[in-house]
Amino acid sequence: MSIRRVLFLGLGHLSNGDISIAADFARQLPSDRFEVAFVTSATAAAFVRATGLVVHPLVSRDPERNLDTFDRLVADFRPDLFVAADAYTLYYSTAWSGLSVPLLRERYGIALASFDQYDYLAADYAVDFYGGHRTRFPRLLDECDLLIRNSPLNRPAPSDPGVIVTRMGCAGGSSSLPVSRPHRDRPTVFLTNSRWESVNVVHSPAMGQLMAAMPRILHSHLAALQRPLRVVHIGPERWDFPVAPQLDYRYATGLPPDEFHAQLTGADLYITGNAVSVTLTQAVLAGVPCLLLDNHKMLDLSRLARNGSIPAWLTEAAPQLTIAYPFRVFPWGWHDFLTPVLSDNPYLDCFLAAGVFERRRVLAAMTQLLDDATVRDQLAERQAVLLKRLDELPPAGDALESAEFARPVRGSRITEGAS
Repeated sequence: MSIRRVLFLGLGHLSNGDISIAADFARQLPSDRFEVAFVTSATAAAFVRATGLVVHPLVSRDPERNLDTFDRLVADFRPDLFVAADAYTLYYSTAWSGLSVPLLRERYGIALASFDQYDYLAADYAVDFYGGHRTRFPRLLDECDLLIRNSPLNRPAPSDPGVIVTRMGCAGGSSSLPVSRPHRDRPTVFLTNSRWESVNVVHSPAMGQLMAAMPRILHSHLAALQRPLRVVHIGPERWDFPVAPQLDYRYATGLPPDEFHAQLTGADLYITGNAVSVTLTQAVLAGVPCLLLDNHKMLDLSRLARNGSIPAWLTEAAPQLTIAYPFRVFPWGWHDFLTPVLSDNPYLDCFLAAGVFERRRVLAAMTQLLDDATVRDQLAERQAVLLKRLDELPPAGDALESAEFARPVRGSRITEGAS
């Protein structure tokens, strides 16, 4: 049997989320049937290398030099398939990487696949952002020969020709650091942020308000439990305000993948404001109790303040917040955009969700996840059902080899028979 060579393109630099998904898929490809390598930005290279995968970073700021480097790599590696970790991060990288979807298709005559985390086609490429801005993304996925949909987030169900659905793994690892474990006196709450959460992508004043308010709102909720908690926070910026004395706040800018996984899976509760978080998926698959904080309605907080009906806790935590818009992904919004992929999706049954501005519901959900064995058992049962459905999906290697590509591509050996 001939070895298929797959070259992954993970060119984002604000987050490792899409690269994590691609790396998870790559590690599932059997080494006796596939040879894989990654092309990344210089900043993402260490992360991919730590997962045990071969990585070739593009280190220049000059797109022509990076394109020359990529040409040499293609000539040496001779890939049968390019796989973009995300077609849109590839698109946004063109100014420095020199690469783009049209260039890959026209220059090399090699099949091109891309991960489609959010089912852009079902949303008709229409994306809503926090603050009311709406746009329609370029139809980049229509130009790909194959789409790879990771489940979760996508539903674990058969796909159309030109699309494969494969399960996310839950890679573990040993840790050289002490791992958080459930403590009766001081449970551990795990929090994460990425650099992109500090980018006001549409220059919206409302989004800027939410970005400043969210850490303080989350701190206010945790402090309102009035109990000792260990808060482990991984992200680019630590909390820049006084932390309540009952919260043992521990911060790090980042951890190697195996140590990050150990800290996550040892936590008593994971909290996120991002419904599409890869860390949320990893936590669910590992059986960690999870809480999603979102918002499904527009709130005119200025009017509520004038009427004297705004909650005192919110005024204290986020006095600068004047209006709130719906969001499923903090702080970018994506409320309507994600509706198709999340509809009738068993993944949503595997964690609790509460409106971030609904104090009673947030505190009730946190208390249930920390203390109520019945609630945790119910979530564990739902997670087991999801895992069973994920196990019924074809393995990554089989799915890739049997894929029906959207169009025949000269020179690709991915779907040829064994030789």
